[in-house]
Amino acid sequence: MINSADTLKHRDVSEDTIEIFKNLYAKGHSPASALNTHKLDMQLQHEKDYVYEAGDRANCPDIQFCHRLYRKIFDKTYGVASGEKMLHDLEAAIESYNSKQGEVCGKIKDINGKIVIALCTPLMKRVHQNHDYSGELVFIDASGGMDRYDCQIFMMLPHSAADGLPLGYFIVTSESRDCITQALRLYLEILPKDGFFGRGSSGPLVFLSDDSEAERQSLHEVFPEATLILCVFHLLQAVWRFLWEGKNNIRKHHRPQLLSAVKKMTFAGSVIALEEAYPEVQANDIASLYPNYLAHCKKLYDRRQAWAVCYRHDLLVRGNNTNNYAEAAMRILKDQIFERVCAYNIAQLLDFLVTRLPSYYERRLIDLANGRVDVTVSKRFLPGGSSIPKDDIIKIDAHNYEVRSQSKQDIVYHVDTSIWTCTCTAGMNGAPCKHQYAVVKNFGESSLNFISLRDPHQREHLLFIATGEKNVRPGLHHCPLLE
Repeated sequence: MINSADTLKHRDVSEDTIEIFKNLYAKGHSPASALNTHKLDMQLQHEKDYVYEAGDRANCPDIQFCHRLYRKIFDKTYGVASGEKMLHDLEAAIESYNSKQGEVCGKIKDINGKIVIALCTPLMKRVHQNHDYSGELVFIDASGGMDRYDCQIFMMLPHSAADGLPLGYFIVTSESRDCITQALRLYLEILPKDGFFGRGSSGPLVFLSDDSEAERQSLHEVFPEATLILCVFHLLQAVWRFLWEGKNNIRKHHRPQLLSAVKKMTFAGSVIALEEAYPEVQANDIASLYPNYLAHCKKLYDRRQAWAVCYRHDLLVRGNNTNNYAEAAMRILKDQIFERVCAYNIAQLLDFLVTRLPSYYERRLIDLANGRVDVTVSKRFLPGGSSIPKDDIIKIDAHNYEVRSQSKQDIVYHVDTSIWTCTCTAGMNGAPCKHQYAVVKNFGESSLNFISLRDPHQREHLLFIATGEKNVRPGLHHCPLLE
């Protein structure tokens, strides 16, 4: 029979169907996800007749055809997926991007067959130059699984009430120390001289990262003046994995107690409290049953300045002890930019990082500048009404205020608006607190620690970082509906 399933499965794929798949690929779909999406659309469209339509190769191609079409399109758009020609294609793509921007925003280097790419787009350069916190604390993290060759993407972000702003990205085909170091050096070559808010090649005051030895060694080599601290969450997670490893033979009901002992050291309120907590671990009856655990704790204690919170009181970490900013940014990269689909090759990976990614952050910052706040902004940066009256605040000088405690009238907290810190427990290392917000609310101060929909200066600041435009229409300055 001419219209039998055995016959229809050999038909040529129609031009209309090919166009559908081209559009799906352009949106970031892989061959498999494009075919699944197309089948779903056909099922919704044809309902009971889907069984007949799905058997016609002209309307519903096989997976082999999808792969061939995918390769044909992307070989033409992004070049070959590997080899020497791919390196030339990458060099040409970066040169074209730099020419289009009118400045050097990307560099590439081949290190014994391993590719290193550093990126700092115009938006990222504006963050470097105009965001005060870019010179204080910078989060750095790496992730893979976004292309078929599992390249690693590193990102840098400063603390921000806008929940993370990009400072730069670099791509490496190997996580070796040499590759990461070269990527950081390339990155420095494309930074503006006043990068890291004027600190330039000295880098930020603090880097917060995961416990990757190669990454930390590279950071120390390129930025020797910066203090390197570890993410508390990942540290405790690593301890928990250690407790569950079969070779350590730690009994299940002992694991929570042994983890709590490490947590007590991690969150000790002072250096003295930490030094008292460690001997308690050594003398613990349960811990003494497991020599491997005691040895692991000794290794941790020897590095205590990198992870113990009590050593961070004098650092402007602004309440950040975890790498959550970078984790959230990586999730955005995978979900919003790559839509959980692997890039075809490094060229497409690069293309998305210089086109889709800056566009995403531009839209996000414009939304904030327009007073549109969504759930992605942490509530701690969106304070409600302050219960501290203006009468309980004394202005000492242009940058210093004294705020009386509402629970204990004999206690007075000191707020320094030049660096936005407070002497209270929450705000001592620059984290937002109610005393800072009371100053913002009662004296009209502008603070990067809060997202204030009524602050025209902050809205102009966000818009400039997003677009580079300083001329703002009057509507952005004043919105009666917000008052």
